[in-house]
Amino acid sequence: MAEQYDSIGVRYEQFKNTAPLPIPEQHTFLKLVGDLHGQRVLDLACGAGHYSRLLKQQGADDVLGLDISSKMVSVAQEREREQPRGLRFHVADATNLPVLGVFDLVTAVYLLNYARTREELASMCGSAYRNLAEGGRFIAFTMEPSFDLTKSSWAKYGFDVRRETLEGERHVVQATFLTDPPADIEYLRWPAATYEWAMEQAGFRQLEWRHFEVPPEALARFGADFWKEYQEHPLLVVLSGRK
Repeated sequence: MAEQYDSIGVRYEQFKNTAPLPIPEQHTFLKLVGDLHGQRVLDLACGAGHYSRLLKQQGADDVLGLDISSKMVSVAQEREREQPRGLRFHVADATNLPVLGVFDLVTAVYLLNYARTREELASMCGSAYRNLAEGGRFIAFTMEPSFDLTKSSWAKYGFDVRRETLEGERHVVQATFLTDPPADIEYLRWPAATYEWAMEQAGFRQLEWRHFEVPPEALARFGADFWKEYQEHPLLVVLSGRK
Protein backbone atom coordinates (compact mmCIF):
# COMPACT_ATOMS: atom_id res chain seq x y z
CA MET A 1 0.00 0.00 0.00
CA ALA A 2 2.81 2.45 0.84
CA GLU A 3 4.35 2.05 -2.62
CA GLN A 4 0.99 2.60 -4.33
CA TYR A 5 0.29 5.89 -2.59
CA ASP A 6 3.89 7.06 -2.71
CA SER A 7 3.56 6.94 -6.50
CA ILE A 8 0.10 8.57 -6.58
CA GLY A 9 1.06 11.51 -4.37
CA VAL A 10 -0.81 14.71 -5.19
CA ARG A 11 -2.97 12.95 -7.82
CA TYR A 12 -5.00 11.39 -5.01
CA GLU A 13 -5.54 14.84 -3.51
CA GLN A 14 -6.58 16.04 -6.97
CA PHE A 15 -9.13 13.21 -7.12
CA LYS A 16 -10.57 14.15 -3.70
CA ASN A 17 -10.99 17.77 -4.77
CA THR A 18 -12.30 17.38 -8.33
CA ALA A 19 -14.04 14.01 -8.97
CA PRO A 20 -17.79 13.52 -8.29
CA LEU A 21 -17.18 10.31 -6.29
CA PRO A 22 -15.92 11.98 -3.07
CA ILE A 23 -18.90 14.38 -2.83
CA PRO A 24 -21.33 11.92 -1.14
CA GLU A 25 -18.37 10.45 0.74
CA GLN A 26 -17.48 13.78 2.32
CA HIS A 27 -21.13 14.63 3.04
CA THR A 28 -21.64 11.29 4.78
CA PHE A 29 -18.38 11.65 6.71
CA LEU A 30 -19.32 15.05 8.11
CA LYS A 31 -22.80 13.86 9.00
CA LEU A 32 -21.45 10.83 10.87
CA VAL A 33 -18.66 12.53 12.83
CA GLY A 34 -20.86 15.45 13.86
CA ASP A 35 -19.76 18.16 16.27
CA LEU A 36 -16.30 17.29 17.60
CA HIS A 37 -15.69 20.19 19.97
CA GLY A 38 -13.67 19.02 22.98
CA GLN A 39 -12.77 15.70 21.33
CA ARG A 40 -9.50 14.05 20.29
CA VAL A 41 -9.44 12.21 16.96
CA LEU A 42 -7.05 9.68 15.42
CA ASP A 43 -7.27 9.60 11.61
CA LEU A 44 -5.86 6.33 10.25
CA ALA A 45 -4.84 6.15 6.57
CA CYS A 46 -4.99 9.96 6.55
CA GLY A 47 -3.34 10.28 3.13
CA ALA A 48 -2.70 13.94 2.32
CA GLY A 49 -4.83 14.99 5.30
CA HIS A 50 -8.10 15.75 3.48
CA TYR A 51 -10.30 14.31 6.21
CA SER A 52 -7.93 15.32 9.01
CA ARG A 53 -8.55 18.93 8.02
CA LEU A 54 -12.31 18.36 7.98
CA LEU A 55 -12.13 16.80 11.45
CA LYS A 56 -10.44 19.95 12.73
CA GLN A 57 -13.05 22.02 10.90
CA GLN A 58 -15.72 20.10 12.85
CA GLY A 59 -14.18 21.41 16.05
CA ALA A 60 -11.85 18.62 17.19
CA ASP A 61 -9.38 19.80 19.82
CA ASP A 62 -6.63 17.49 18.60
CA VAL A 63 -6.23 15.52 15.35
CA LEU A 64 -3.42 13.05 14.75
CA GLY A 65 -3.16 11.72 11.19
CA LEU A 66 -1.21 8.55 10.39
CA ASP A 67 -0.41 7.02 7.03
CA ILE A 68 1.95 4.31 5.80
CA SER A 69 2.94 6.40 2.76
CA SER A 70 5.76 8.85 3.47
CA LYS A 71 4.87 10.74 0.27
CA MET A 72 1.27 11.28 1.36
CA VAL A 73 2.35 12.37 4.84
CA SER A 74 4.80 14.83 3.28
CA VAL A 75 1.95 16.35 1.26
CA ALA A 76 -0.20 16.55 4.41
CA GLN A 77 2.60 18.25 6.34
CA GLU A 78 3.15 20.72 3.50
CA ARG A 79 -0.56 21.63 3.53
CA GLU A 80 -0.32 22.14 7.30
CA ARG A 81 2.65 24.46 6.85
CA GLU A 82 0.75 26.44 4.21
CA GLN A 83 -2.35 26.78 6.41
CA PRO A 84 -1.58 25.89 10.03
CA ARG A 85 -4.48 24.28 11.88
CA GLY A 86 -2.61 22.52 14.66
CA LEU A 87 -2.75 19.13 12.92
CA ARG A 88 -0.09 16.46 13.45
CA PHE A 89 0.91 13.95 10.76
CA HIS A 90 3.24 10.96 11.08
CA VAL A 91 4.27 7.95 9.00
CA ALA A 92 3.02 4.77 10.66
CA ASP A 93 1.64 1.35 9.75
CA ALA A 94 -1.92 1.09 11.13
CA THR A 95 -1.78 -2.69 11.06
CA ASN A 96 -0.42 -3.00 14.59
CA LEU A 97 -0.28 0.32 16.41
CA PRO A 98 0.66 0.70 20.07
CA VAL A 99 -1.41 2.92 22.36
CA LEU A 100 -0.73 6.46 21.11
CA GLY A 101 -3.25 8.18 23.35
CA VAL A 102 -6.88 8.11 24.40
CA PHE A 103 -9.07 9.25 21.50
CA ASP A 104 -12.81 9.87 21.41
CA LEU A 105 -13.03 8.97 17.73
CA VAL A 106 -10.91 6.93 15.32
CA THR A 107 -11.56 7.29 11.60
CA ALA A 108 -10.22 5.10 8.81
CA VAL A 109 -11.19 6.24 5.32
CA TYR A 110 -10.13 3.34 3.09
CA LEU A 111 -7.78 1.44 5.35
CA LEU A 112 -9.52 -1.89 5.94
CA ASN A 113 -9.76 -2.66 2.22
CA TYR A 114 -5.94 -2.95 2.10
CA ALA A 115 -5.73 -5.81 4.61
CA ARG A 116 -4.21 -8.80 2.80
CA THR A 117 -5.32 -11.43 5.35
CA ARG A 118 -8.08 -11.94 7.92
CA GLU A 119 -5.50 -11.57 10.67
CA GLU A 120 -4.26 -8.28 9.24
CA LEU A 121 -7.84 -7.03 9.05
CA ALA A 122 -8.42 -7.92 12.72
CA SER A 123 -5.12 -6.27 13.64
CA MET A 124 -6.13 -3.02 11.95
CA CYS A 125 -9.37 -3.03 13.92
CA GLY A 126 -7.35 -3.77 17.05
CA SER A 127 -5.19 -0.70 16.42
CA ALA A 128 -8.31 1.45 16.42
CA TYR A 129 -9.77 -0.24 19.51
CA ARG A 130 -6.61 0.16 21.61
CA ASN A 131 -6.53 3.89 21.00
CA LEU A 132 -10.16 4.62 21.83
CA ALA A 133 -11.61 5.88 25.09
CA GLU A 134 -14.32 3.68 26.61
CA GLY A 135 -17.47 4.32 24.59
CA GLY A 136 -15.46 5.86 21.76
CA ARG A 137 -16.42 5.43 18.11
CA PHE A 138 -14.61 3.83 15.19
CA ILE A 139 -15.82 4.91 11.73
CA ALA A 140 -14.34 3.08 8.74
CA PHE A 141 -15.04 3.68 5.05
CA THR A 142 -14.41 0.61 2.92
CA MET A 143 -15.61 -1.30 -0.15
CA GLU A 144 -19.16 -2.63 -0.27
CA PRO A 145 -18.89 -6.42 0.26
CA SER A 146 -21.70 -7.22 -2.19
CA PHE A 147 -20.49 -4.98 -5.04
CA ASP A 148 -21.04 -6.59 -8.45
CA LEU A 149 -18.74 -5.33 -11.21
CA THR A 150 -20.93 -6.92 -13.91
CA LYS A 151 -23.84 -4.64 -12.96
CA SER A 152 -22.19 -1.25 -12.90
CA SER A 153 -19.47 1.09 -14.07
CA TRP A 154 -18.19 3.85 -11.83
CA ALA A 155 -15.99 5.62 -14.39
CA LYS A 156 -18.33 8.62 -14.64
CA TYR A 157 -17.73 9.24 -10.93
CA GLY A 158 -13.98 9.41 -11.50
CA PHE A 159 -13.04 5.87 -10.45
CA ASP A 160 -12.81 2.89 -12.81
CA VAL A 161 -13.02 -0.62 -11.30
CA ARG A 162 -11.29 -2.59 -14.05
CA ARG A 163 -11.00 -6.15 -12.75
CA GLU A 164 -11.84 -8.32 -9.74
CA THR A 165 -10.27 -11.71 -9.05
CA LEU A 166 -11.61 -14.01 -6.33
CA GLU A 167 -8.75 -15.36 -4.19
CA GLY A 168 -9.93 -17.44 -1.26
CA GLU A 169 -12.72 -15.53 0.46
CA ARG A 170 -11.82 -12.06 -0.83
CA HIS A 171 -11.62 -10.33 -4.19
CA VAL A 172 -8.39 -8.68 -5.34
CA VAL A 173 -9.36 -5.57 -7.28
CA GLN A 174 -7.52 -3.49 -9.87
CA ALA A 175 -8.89 0.03 -10.28
CA THR A 176 -7.88 3.46 -11.57
CA PHE A 177 -8.35 6.99 -10.26
CA LEU A 178 -9.26 8.91 -13.42
CA THR A 179 -6.97 11.83 -12.70
CA ASP A 180 -4.52 13.50 -15.11
CA PRO A 181 -2.54 11.33 -15.55
CA PRO A 182 -4.56 8.32 -14.31
CA ALA A 183 -3.37 6.46 -11.19
CA ASP A 184 -3.74 2.68 -10.81
CA ILE A 185 -4.32 0.99 -7.45
CA GLU A 186 -5.05 -2.46 -6.07
CA TYR A 187 -7.24 -3.18 -3.05
CA LEU A 188 -9.21 -6.04 -1.44
CA ARG A 189 -12.96 -6.55 -1.19
CA TRP A 190 -13.79 -8.67 1.85
CA PRO A 191 -17.14 -10.34 2.75
CA ALA A 192 -19.35 -8.59 5.31
CA ALA A 193 -19.07 -11.53 7.70
CA THR A 194 -15.26 -11.25 7.68
CA TYR A 195 -15.38 -7.53 8.45
CA GLU A 196 -17.77 -8.19 11.33
CA TRP A 197 -15.56 -11.02 12.63
CA ALA A 198 -12.52 -8.70 12.60
CA MET A 199 -14.40 -5.94 14.43
CA GLU A 200 -15.68 -8.36 17.06
CA GLN A 201 -12.22 -9.92 17.49
CA ALA A 202 -10.92 -6.45 18.31
CA GLY A 203 -13.70 -5.97 20.88
CA PHE A 204 -16.09 -3.64 19.07
CA ARG A 205 -19.83 -3.69 19.75
CA GLN A 206 -22.88 -1.99 18.20
CA LEU A 207 -21.65 -2.65 14.67
CA GLU A 208 -23.50 -0.74 11.99
CA TRP A 209 -23.38 -0.73 8.17
CA ARG A 210 -24.44 2.37 6.26
CA HIS A 211 -24.35 3.49 2.62
CA PHE A 212 -23.29 6.95 1.54
CA GLU A 213 -25.91 9.67 1.15
CA VAL A 214 -25.94 11.87 -1.95
CA PRO A 215 -26.46 15.46 -0.73
CA PRO A 216 -29.19 17.65 -2.26
CA GLU A 217 -26.62 20.01 -3.81
CA ALA A 218 -25.02 17.08 -5.69
CA LEU A 219 -28.42 15.95 -6.95
CA ALA A 220 -29.12 19.48 -8.14
CA ARG A 221 -25.71 19.89 -9.76
CA PHE A 222 -25.50 16.60 -11.65
CA GLY A 223 -29.13 15.46 -11.77
CA ALA A 224 -30.80 12.47 -10.13
CA ASP A 225 -30.11 10.15 -13.10
CA PHE A 226 -26.36 10.71 -12.76
CA TRP A 227 -26.41 9.25 -9.23
CA LYS A 228 -28.78 6.35 -9.99
CA GLU A 229 -26.00 3.79 -10.48
CA TYR A 230 -24.17 5.09 -7.41
CA GLN A 231 -27.25 4.44 -5.28
CA GLU A 232 -28.50 1.20 -6.85
CA HIS A 233 -25.12 -0.57 -7.08
CA PRO A 234 -23.00 0.93 -4.29
CA LEU A 235 -19.26 0.44 -4.36
CA LEU A 236 -18.56 2.08 -1.01
CA VAL A 237 -19.88 1.61 2.51
CA VAL A 238 -19.41 2.71 6.12
CA LEU A 239 -18.78 0.24 8.95
CA SER A 240 -18.78 1.62 12.48
CA GLY A 241 -18.59 0.31 16.02
CA ARG A 242 -18.11 1.37 19.63
CA LYS A 243 -15.63 0.37 22.27
